[in-house]
Amino acid sequence: MNRRSFLWTLSSLSVASMLSSCENQYDLQVALLQGSLPIQLIASLQKQGLGKINFKPQSSIEDIYKLLIKEEEEKDKKNTPSDLMTLGHYWLKDAISKNSIEPLELDKFSNWQNIPPRFQQLVNRDNQGKLTENGQLWGAPYRWGYTMIAYRQDKFEELGWQPQDWQDLWRSQLQGRISLLNQPREIIGLILKKLGHSYNTQDINSMPEVAKELKSLHQQVKFYDSTNYLQPLIMGDTWLAVGWSADILPVLATRSNIKGIIARSGTALWADVWVKPKQDKNEEDKLKRISELINFCWDTASGKQINLFTNGISPLKLSGKTNPKIPRMSEEIFAKSDFIEPLSPQDLEQYHELLLKL
Repeated sequence: MNRRSFLWTLSSLSVASMLSSCENQYDLQVALLQGSLPIQLIASLQKQGLGKINFKPQSSIEDIYKLLIKEEEEKDKKNTPSDLMTLGHYWLKDAISKNSIEPLELDKFSNWQNIPPRFQQLVNRDNQGKLTENGQLWGAPYRWGYTMIAYRQDKFEELGWQPQDWQDLWRSQLQGRISLLNQPREIIGLILKKLGHSYNTQDINSMPEVAKELKSLHQQVKFYDSTNYLQPLIMGDTWLAVGWSADILPVLATRSNIKGIIARSGTALWADVWVKPKQDKNEEDKLKRISELINFCWDTASGKQINLFTNGISPLKLSGKTNPKIPRMSEEIFAKSDFIEPLSPQDLEQYHELLLKL
């Protein structure tokens, strides 16, 4: 456990100990993805005049989504619901269509202009959760990351080259040396990107070249796993792994023989966003506190702390010192990359069936 993890755990325990008192004593209830905000920023938030904030750390976005649904189902049980939650951008469509969250008021955010257009477009959606130019603001992005490649530098020094792009995964020297996420969208997505297409491509059954590339890539893979894919890389059982930056960056910080790169042809992107759970009655005082908290996360100083002390990146365009362990994504690669969006059930089935055929 590194120092930052220890401080976060210590803070979480402190919060848990305070929960023995009545939760109604807090002015805001915030379900937060653990580690997505640095301790320094949380401490600063507590001094901003927003009242008492109960940060409830959750271990995963999926856990938060389950909490969102659970709190909605138990509204009549006099439990204290969350006023604000972290949610992954991928979950927005489902949460909106199920009427589980409500839109934010754009005119309440003085720092909205600090958010680049692509992140603004990511949370501008209609009442069914579909991306649109004329929709409402359904989330506030405060951190993002990407799918990347981690590799054993010592092994590749012996080979005399280093990976640069997805096409390198097909090189003969890597047969049986790769671990991939057990995620159809990620596996087939990198193939689509290699072929010059989007991660969100529909009707892949009409593209026979995708199945051909997948069959060839399968010969390179030692195993598929979405949880324990980095341990074999650390031990040297595999030489290259494809995974999420939030998982890989801590390993890069502690293992000098493991390096990370972002594929030149583009990659998959993810974003953590603030969402407001739907309430039967909104109190003006709470709405004001929520908007001030989000505005604070979009402040330049806050964005720099997110960059320095978390395994993610603030959406703000910032200059100066950054986290040295985070590979810098160029504007060119960012433009080629895709935020993964939900597909139709029919298209998603095609992705799954293509993998099952292996």
